[in-house]
Amino acid sequence: MLNKFLFFILFCIVLPSCHTSTEHTESLKDTTHKKEPATQDLFAKINESISDSVKPIVGYRFCIQGDFNGDGHKEVLTEHFINGITHKETNKFYQGLKDYDQLVALTIQKNPESFFTCSDPQIDTLAIASGGQLLGVAFARNEGDLNQDGTDELSYVVNWADWSNINTYVIMTYQNGKWEELYTFGIWDWQLPDLPEVKNNYGLFGLVYKEIDVSHDTTYQKAERDLKSFKGFIIQRRKGKIRIIQRNQEAELDTIWVDLNRTSTKVDNTSQ
Repeated sequence: MLNKFLFFILFCIVLPSCHTSTEHTESLKDTTHKKEPATQDLFAKINESISDSVKPIVGYRFCIQGDFNGDGHKEVLTEHFINGITHKETNKFYQGLKDYDQLVALTIQKNPESFFTCSDPQIDTLAIASGGQLLGVAFARNEGDLNQDGTDELSYVVNWADWSNINTYVIMTYQNGKWEELYTFGIWDWQLPDLPEVKNNYGLFGLVYKEIDVSHDTTYQKAERDLKSFKGFIIQRRKGKIRIIQRNQEAELDTIWVDLNRTSTKVDNTSQ
């Protein structure tokens, strides 16, 4: 079993801050290319500890339907998870890992990229994040037309290979030919349903392990139904205003009304 203290050092070197805005997470890409010798040695030790029987698991990909550009036709947004080194679609998870540290290290070494492409080629790709401990998207849904501009909005939460349960709920809108952030607010990961094939195990202070189970089709189907039926954190809508359940700065659940036409109401979504 790997020395937990050594991996904590790696965690601090590679990712000093998790669960931030899209702009900040994209900057993590640079840090994965500048590995110190100690980090390289640690990766080598982790790779040696992984059994040859470990199997890659592609992992769930979100496909979200909606009228995101307001042309009256339905488009489909499809999630992609790319190996930033090979530039090919890659797996998110593995079956047979003995330790969560192994998943974290394997993820970092891919320098991954996550984004949505659209069935309508006129709609730009939506970049989610890249590099670091990125595991793609934990949750996404069509929120409908929240700001009454004639287009559907997309919400998503990034999936991270880390030990924190603090995260950010991001609402995006497509305006003037590009994706723009409409609103963000804090949540906890444990508020989200699990992805198919993956069960998040939480301890007192955060995530402990991601348990992989690909043995039962019925389990997968139930998890997918639960995921698709989850309504997110917007509990009321009224003429361009939304009422949300959020994690406030005191780390408590709180409900607030947000006027989406007033950018000054945006909350600070920096990780606490």
